[in-house]
Amino acid sequence: MKKLVATSVFAKGLLAIGLTAPASAAEEKYFVTIDTVGMCSVILNTPGTDLSAGKKAIANTDGYDSMDDAKAALAEIKDKEKCEGVVVG
Repeated sequence: MKKLVATSVFAKGLLAIGLTAPASAAEEKYFVTIDTVGMCSVILNTPGTDLSAGKKAIANTDGYDSMDDAKAALAEIKDKEKCEGVVVG
């Protein structure tokens, strides 16, 4: 009986971990940014943190859900925003 209880507790712990991981990943956003010298890039930003010093969000300032969406936006706006170049990371 003790073995069954321990297995049940372990399984519940794994289930709790599995349910919380996707929620935190969904909070991450990708931003198209321009820095002080005109270099544009896409960066990953997580809630509760500020964009890197000297970077300003351009295009959708609420962020993009995927890297591909942010890169597509950068490709469309890089000439309009006067990007001196594009930093790929």
